[in-house]
Amino acid sequence: MTELEEFITTKSQNSPQTIKNYRTQYKSIRALLDNDINKSTQPEILNAVKELSNGNVSNEWTYMNLPFMIRQHHGYNVDLIQKRRDELKKLRETHDEKYKIDKSTTLPSMRIIQDFTKQLYKNKEYKKYIINFLIINYGVRNKDIDVLIVGSAKDAKDETRNYLIVKSTEVEWRINEYKTLQSHGSKKIIIKSKPFMEAIKTLPLNTWLLTGTETILKESGLGTTIKRLLYNNLTEGDYFKIIMNDINSKPNTTQLLEYYSKTRGTGYDNLLKYYDVSKKQEIVPDDTDM
Repeated sequence: MTELEEFITTKSQNSPQTIKNYRTQYKSIRALLDNDINKSTQPEILNAVKELSNGNVSNEWTYMNLPFMIRQHHGYNVDLIQKRRDELKKLRETHDEKYKIDKSTTLPSMRIIQDFTKQLYKNKEYKKYIINFLIINYGVRNKDIDVLIVGSAKDAKDETRNYLIVKSTEVEWRINEYKTLQSHGSKKIIIKSKPFMEAIKTLPLNTWLLTGTETILKESGLGTTIKRLLYNNLTEGDYFKIIMNDINSKPNTTQLLEYYSKTRGTGYDNLLKYYDVSKKQEIVPDDTDM
């Protein structure tokens, strides 16, 4: 068994996409090394990762994680890799802070996105309306939108899929597959919005929302497909930053953070750390939440 396969056997809880990413990253790193990761020196690994990253701090951080985990799993020394990881962490934090400040001045307001979404409904662009409605109201990621539309709970028994179950007066959104499933478990959201109900009932049952057919979209195409359906080709990540920027000025910021923590499936502390893009007011939890 190769060092990669042995490592992967310890990651059975990870999603197929994560395992696929491990294999792709390993292949790229290994191609620049004379030996396996465990048989290579740390400086050799650091140089290979640096070459792959082409000066991009985020890419270097991503590539660095796999050799770190593999060597750590097999009991090999990782002190130099850990030192570089610490350096990259500081560089990423500096970059992220600058990025958040830049984003706060360039992203549209929540009102613009809400008006855009309402206009989609008025124009009867129901597919685009539904996708924008779900992302801006619940702050979810791309994978959460990859849903099969069905007319009954009995048609939503596959626990590896996401569903919109259309009932007479509400829609039940079951999210069984998403990025942080292992940490937060399956999600269920009930939607009773009348415009949403009207829109979803125009789409055929037993079809996938993103394709409009019985064929699911390849996961590699999710980001591009959804981006084309959002305002000005923004990403779902941009939409979430708009949400966070908006609630930053609300009197019930803490309650809204808790709400989006649940709907997105993100830890409360992560929301505080990564998604505040407003320069107007710092998000600080109430003393009771500290």
